[in-house]
Amino acid sequence: MQQETADSTVRKFIEKDGGVIVYVSDDYGFTRALRNMVSRVIGLRGEVLLPYASLDAALKKCVELSDQDIPFVVFIERMIDNHPSTDFIIRLSRECPEARMIVLTWEATKETVAYFFELGVSRVLVKPASANKVVEELASAISPPMALSQQVDHCRKLLDARNYEAALAASDRILMLKPDSAHGLAMRGDALMGVGQVDEAVQTYMAAHEANPIFMAPLIKLAEAFRSMDDERALAYLKELDTLSPLNPERKIDIAEQHLRQGEHEQAERYLDQSVQAAERETRSMVGDLTERIVDAVSATAPDLAVKYLKRVIDTKRVLGRDDLVHFNRLGIILRGEGRWAEGVEVYRKALSIAPEDPVILYNMGLAHWEGNERMTALDCFEKALLIDPYFYSGSVGAALNIGSLYLDLRYPDDAAPFFEHVLDLDPENELARAKLDMARNLARLQPEASRRRREEARPPEPPPEPPRKKRKRRPFTNLEL
Repeated sequence: MQQETADSTVRKFIEKDGGVIVYVSDDYGFTRALRNMVSRVIGLRGEVLLPYASLDAALKKCVELSDQDIPFVVFIERMIDNHPSTDFIIRLSRECPEARMIVLTWEATKETVAYFFELGVSRVLVKPASANKVVEELASAISPPMALSQQVDHCRKLLDARNYEAALAASDRILMLKPDSAHGLAMRGDALMGVGQVDEAVQTYMAAHEANPIFMAPLIKLAEAFRSMDDERALAYLKELDTLSPLNPERKIDIAEQHLRQGEHEQAERYLDQSVQAAERETRSMVGDLTERIVDAVSATAPDLAVKYLKRVIDTKRVLGRDDLVHFNRLGIILRGEGRWAEGVEVYRKALSIAPEDPVILYNMGLAHWEGNERMTALDCFEKALLIDPYFYSGSVGAALNIGSLYLDLRYPDDAAPFFEHVLDLDPENELARAKLDMARNLARLQPEASRRRREEARPPEPPPEPPRKKRKRRPFTNLEL
């Protein structure tokens, strides 16, 4: 690209399009150089440059610009305060998918560059860089050259709109301009997949991969296609992608899932370990979400692995908070499913140290004690939960049925009856609740003196037919499985 063309591209972006440049850097030398480059080489005022040292502040500003339809380009350091900026890149890609990012780094390996491109980075700029080089990279991020890129953008918009027939025609125009275009072939594969021509789509993805073996989009599409068909070739393509971009922790979970499908637990565990290690290096704030995905992938076929990774995410945290309750809950449920109810009780006990007034944790602890045949201790847990929130079970057939059943088993029919009545309010055809309600009423008639455990004034009121609207909505991570 000629320097004059790069200058004019950047000038048009700022003066005509109203674009701005956001840069997130703690490298004050580069910050000064960028300001000098803009004012001296391009001749623009400095207010088009928005400097940030805080990742959160920069992300907030980018979201504001996106909401206001102001075009922007982001320079982001590979390392901020000696930590990878991968979290920021992922969050920005999710919040502002149209964002154009240029990563600044002192060294760039093939693996890191590949991962950045997967995350949506436009360019990678190795420092130190001349003013001319910075302008060229900025211009390339703003407006990739040539008619081919315009056709690619048009085809991508058609695919996003699910106009697959028009996208097929657009991909033909791309391939007329460049018959071996890997981008064009990959988009044609997407269009063919959209119109249901799966076999042709697979062949086109393969052609795209052959045209450019390091272009990952065709491999990703091939892996997705073969996974949807339960085809063993999915694993081969996933591993090829992992070779090209080994820093992607999500893909390692995909590979582990394929090994689990084939009964290869040791291989799966190896890739899961690598996934967590990669996340801890690159995207530490997302380790919890990644662990949840691992647990979803392995809990049905390898619950021991689910226990391992949930314990790991809990044990490696320096400070535990309410956001971690979801991990405690999943761990407790899996342990109970394995018959390890006593370990489940200890997990819930730790959770109570974080949220001692959460009735649902107490309820789950009660279930664990009940599964260990400690029925009176289980009932104590249920009643503590009811004292904290008399309506915590409202709207849940399973929870109401469980609480009522324990009261009935312990021969407190008057306490049990309101819970069965609530089940029938929710599900009038529930024959089990109706039968237990009849049993409770009959037992109350036979033992009127000992039919109630708690004094009337201590009992919570019966729940209304419709679940009450709470003033404060329960946060998702405390809405533990009932």
